[in-house]
Amino acid sequence: MNLRKKVFLGFLAFILVPFCVLGAITYLLSQHIIQENYAEQSEFTLKAVGRNITYVLKEANYFSEDSMLREDIQRVLRSDRLDQVSQAEYERLLQRTFLKFSPSYAITLYSLNGNTYSEGKIGYRRYPYESLIKHPVLLEAFQLNGIPRWIGPYEDPEITNNPSLFTQIRVINDIYTLNNIGIMLQQFQFNELHEIFNYFGTNHSDDVRFMIVNQDGLIMVDNKGKLGGQSIHSLTKNKLELSGEYTSRKTKFEDVESVVSVHHLALDNFGRMNWSVVSVTPWAYLSGRSEQVMLWIGIITALCVLSALMFNLLFVGRIIKFILYVAGSMKKVEIGDLSVRVKPAGKDETNVLARGFNSLIERIDTLLVEVKQEQQRKNKAELMLMQAQIKPHFLFNTLESINALAAQNEGRKVSRMVQRLGTLLRVSFYQKEEIPLSMEIEHLTNYLEIQKYRFEDWFDYEIDVPAHLASTPILKLSLQPLLENSIQHGFEESDEEHWGAGGKKGFLRIAAEETEQAVIVWVEDNGPGIPEQVLLRLSGGVAAMLTKGKEEAPSERVGLGIPNVADRLRIHYGNRYGLMICTEKGKGTWIRCSIPKQSW
Repeated sequence: MNLRKKVFLGFLAFILVPFCVLGAITYLLSQHIIQENYAEQSEFTLKAVGRNITYVLKEANYFSEDSMLREDIQRVLRSDRLDQVSQAEYERLLQRTFLKFSPSYAITLYSLNGNTYSEGKIGYRRYPYESLIKHPVLLEAFQLNGIPRWIGPYEDPEITNNPSLFTQIRVINDIYTLNNIGIMLQQFQFNELHEIFNYFGTNHSDDVRFMIVNQDGLIMVDNKGKLGGQSIHSLTKNKLELSGEYTSRKTKFEDVESVVSVHHLALDNFGRMNWSVVSVTPWAYLSGRSEQVMLWIGIITALCVLSALMFNLLFVGRIIKFILYVAGSMKKVEIGDLSVRVKPAGKDETNVLARGFNSLIERIDTLLVEVKQEQQRKNKAELMLMQAQIKPHFLFNTLESINALAAQNEGRKVSRMVQRLGTLLRVSFYQKEEIPLSMEIEHLTNYLEIQKYRFEDWFDYEIDVPAHLASTPILKLSLQPLLENSIQHGFEESDEEHWGAGGKKGFLRIAAEETEQAVIVWVEDNGPGIPEQVLLRLSGGVAAMLTKGKEEAPSERVGLGIPNVADRLRIHYGNRYGLMICTEKGKGTWIRCSIPKQSW
């Protein structure tokens, strides 16, 4: 992974992600705190609302109980049916007694013998006795034996007949005997409930809603007047728990994210009922200002992240780009390109780094040039030393041959050998290091002719060099040491009975060919071959042969010529060119000399 990706991942891991996580945690924590604080406030509010509702029901219970215990009310219930006049007077008594309580809407008394007496405000409807005695609620009323059985709005529409009325059914007991003498059905219109709801919060916002629901979730009272008669479970995403003392949760109400709080009313002392007060507050109303604050925090956080990103892209990115640029330049220097220079990216420390890098490369380039020049001077000195080694060696061997002829009184042969030796020396004294291949072949011919004067019938030779290769440049005196080695160690040091008239005749062949990139000169002989241990030393390096050459037995010597020629070719033409030796015992030796393919 490159530096740019590492820095970007570090930016994501240590700046962007922490910012996002911090923002998310802050938002969730603020939401949780708002919900908890509202739950505490809502619990206090709902309990206060519940106490006020309890007081309203308690007051209605006391008034109805006080009214039904009056002697003039009970006396009619103990008697038989009244005539029309008496019944009218009794109903006016009911009006004066029961309807003087402002929430009271209607009153109906049933005697156990079927007589019915009722009075109410305009629009009330008397519930028939025949229907009442069949209704299950009457059985509950008798079981309660005087304790009220309350029916909320929408719970039993056939009895209430009005969705805004609360209905109370209770058995009337004789004040003297405590026997059941009748049934009372009284209806109330509690307008105070809306005043209670408004007092505890709905006057501050039209979005806050209070409801009274029964244990089945039926909405009996909705202060907004819209949801009465519906099931609260169908309006919320999750079913509410209505039996507990207090619960509050965040859920959707009518597809709006809201906080729904439920407080169960403790009304067991005031009759049979199982009601709860529910408040619904939209979450947007609760978190209005906090949402605005969080929005600003989010905007500021986004701006900070954007600024950090721009800083990373513009400043840090520029530095990283420059570092990668320098690293790429260093890689070019590694492969030998010393012409690379780094352009400064600014006026800061990168400028210092660029100038330092350029100065270092220039210094390295200068040092390499100096080292190269020194090496060239050293190679030239080594080459001159090798040539100096070859000349005395060759001259010694040739003079030895002339001396042998002179001892034999061969004056003509001595003259011709001296003539050929002069030609050889002129080539040796030639000022240039390289000569045409044709001149080197002429030099070999003179050398071989000199050697044939000495060894007469010991060997023959053959030269096969194409005419178009005659102008190929070659280091002077490169091939003659190879032939000298073949004659000296292949023929001269062997037993004479194997060569000449009495034995096998030696043969030397010089041939040239060209390849795609080089010219190959072959020097071949049919001598006994090079011993294996000597060949191994040749492959082991020239330095070892130069050191151990004088310590070897005569039959194992290779001489100074081959190592010197190999070094000369390697130094002048490079490691791709030089000598390769192949040999086979009893069959001969093949020396491959490769030089560059050039024209003179």
